Amino acid sequence: MITFQKITQAITLAVFIILILFAAYPFDEGFPADFFLRLDPLAAVGTMIASRTFMLYLLPGLAVLAASLMLGRFFCGHICPMGTMLDILQGLTRRKKIRAKNRSYEGSAQFRSWKYLGLLFILASAIGGVSLVFLGSPLSLITRLFALVLHPVVLLLGELGLQASAPLAARLGFSSLLYSELTPRFFATNYFVFCLFAVILALSYVQPRFWCRNVCPAGALMGLFSRHALLKRQVSDSCSGCGRCIGKCPVSAISESPKRTVHSECIVCMRCKEICPESAIAFSRTTVVPDETLRAPDPTRRGILLGIGSGLFSAGLLQTSVDQPNTLRRERTLVDPELIRPPGAVLEPDFLNRCIRCGECMKACPTNTLQPVWLKAGLEGIFSPVVIPRLAGCATNCNVCGQVCPTGAIRNLPLIEKNHAKIGTASVIRHSCLAWEQDKKCLVCDEVCPYNALSFRPVPGLRNPVPFVLANRCTGCGWCESKCPVNGSSAIRVNVIGELRLSGGSYVDKAREHGFVFKTKDKSHDLIAPGTFDAPGGIENDPFQGAPESPTMGLPPGFSPK
Repeated sequence: MITFQKITQAITLAVFIILILFAAYPFDEGFPADFFLRLDPLAAVGTMIASRTFMLYLLPGLAVLAASLMLGRFFCGHICPMGTMLDILQGLTRRKKIRAKNRSYEGSAQFRSWKYLGLLFILASAIGGVSLVFLGSPLSLITRLFALVLHPVVLLLGELGLQASAPLAARLGFSSLLYSELTPRFFATNYFVFCLFAVILALSYVQPRFWCRNVCPAGALMGLFSRHALLKRQVSDSCSGCGRCIGKCPVSAISESPKRTVHSECIVCMRCKEICPESAIAFSRTTVVPDETLRAPDPTRRGILLGIGSGLFSAGLLQTSVDQPNTLRRERTLVDPELIRPPGAVLEPDFLNRCIRCGECMKACPTNTLQPVWLKAGLEGIFSPVVIPRLAGCATNCNVCGQVCPTGAIRNLPLIEKNHAKIGTASVIRHSCLAWEQDKKCLVCDEVCPYNALSFRPVPGLRNPVPFVLANRCTGCGWCESKCPVNGSSAIRVNVIGELRLSGGSYVDKAREHGFVFKTKDKSHDLIAPGTFDAPGGIENDPFQGAPESPTMGLPPGFSPK
């Protein structure tokens, strides 16, 4: 039977998938690809607390909380893609029928307080200055699944289908299909993300929507706001006590006595109303009799202390770990040289506090260079995006990662600003370089460099000129590293030396202050990826056009002239 809930879930899931698909290059500026992520109340509250900043673009999440005061946990029952996916997958799996008594609130209340403990843990860690929102945000988790797992698999299957259908397309004369192709995508940690969701689904086999009723911290937050919601489940005296509503409730919010309801657990799916043979159930603003309301699940005093204490202690551990960024923003020299953040990423402590690890920027990146990281940034930085230059370079004509970031961890910069957001500096590994080590003619790095940051010069003892990096011209885009013909590790590698990261202000002005000269080669700014495909537009109004090109001009500390 098609119900109101199924209609709203189908519509919202379709919109969610469409928004993920449109988070890609070329990106229509102003398109709300991150809309669903900004609806997550846990992401909004946790990110604001951890970053100590009020963010206007996260107001939709606060609006969902405010709406919960009136409508209850309607978001969980009708809008949340995680809940919708669990309902769909549970419907596809065969489960033995559970007695109505075991589907009642009393028969399934043993794990209810877990989600409140998780909420206290995340909020306490945010108060301690560490954002662990990504561990429990349902919108972040489900977006990560679609962006890093399902989307690449669909592309792979599509490409295999095109290859398999090529002989038939040639026979039928479908030349357009014959020359069509889908570019494959590859992501680190995708197997782990899949296994995590598989565990969530397996738990749902134990109890329907196990995640929603027992684990989800966002659900706990909305549950706190919906305890006295205006829209509540009402049962009239015509109820015969048949118990069909108890068996149909996906979150077991109904007592063994069908007239009693735990309103903070009810997701307003209205299934009980639709199957009630007596039409005794309604959702209205009528005052509920106290005897018809069950006490909501509350953690014990010991549990509250455990949740808050473990959150604060975890924040302290993470901030005092040698692998973590210094939250006092002091100079740190102990930094992984390969921890290269995307252009426009704010300062590392702010970046980790804002980034909810949704994977939207990685999915949108046209060159697939953005990848989720494991432990390069410590435990706090797991799943956060980094640039892997050996895999691909950063496109010069693309700023989509900042446009789809829902929390401002990557600033939404105009293209000219983004191309002055230096993410590192390349350096030649001479013992691996074909020109330096084997005296061979190789100009690949110079040919693909969009900023003319390579200089080939003769040196005594070698017949062929060898490459030198002009540090004040290099943005760290990584095209030289990705295209280096040396097998294994590249002979020219990008590291974080000289990176520019600003939480506010102009990258163009800061680049001028440091003496950087990011001037593109002729027509190279029209290439989103050197040697691959073209894109219209480019870097316009370059403030450094005509600037002197001396490699020693105003170099910041740590650089030396070649």
